[in-house]
Amino acid sequence: MRHMMSALLICLIAAGIVWVNPTQATVPDAVRQALQERFRLSRVAVDSALVEGRVFNPGTIFILQADGIPAKRFRVVQHLPKLPRFHVRDYAPVTIAADGRLTTAPADFTLPKGTRLVVLDLKVKADRVHLLTHTLEPVRLADGKAVYGCTEFIFPVDPGAPEQGGPFAIQDRIEQWLAVASAQ
Repeated sequence: MRHMMSALLICLIAAGIVWVNPTQATVPDAVRQALQERFRLSRVAVDSALVEGRVFNPGTIFILQADGIPAKRFRVVQHLPKLPRFHVRDYAPVTIAADGRLTTAPADFTLPKGTRLVVLDLKVKADRVHLLTHTLEPVRLADGKAVYGCTEFIFPVDPGAPEQGGPFAIQDRIEQWLAVASAQ
């Protein structure tokens, strides 16, 4: 009986999700594809402490167009010596509204205008675009240490906007804050 109740609960939850989701707009595949082509992903080294955070295989390189943008320190963990090392996906979130207002959360340090960034991940959702970025070079902190930084730029979009402006409207908003220096 308990197994049947669990199965019924799962079905009801799934039905609720299906019932809610059709009311939300989805981003057309053309918008997603255009942004993925424009903002190519990069890869960073995590295998060795000597090179961790270094960008190898850069994709799109951005130049930050604002001063004081928060970042979190790039971190790598390895749970056991024989297991692989991996990047801790801890980014300082920065939400940039359509009117240019910023909403941020506490972070480890801030990035100056002109900082070069690469894209580690791009997520396109119905109501926002997420660019998860990493500094191309280490940033010198007040204590003299140089570290790589991670920032998640979140651009909310009107669910109806992709049809109205296509990928270029979203792309233009992003590039007001993150100017494309090069795309390889």
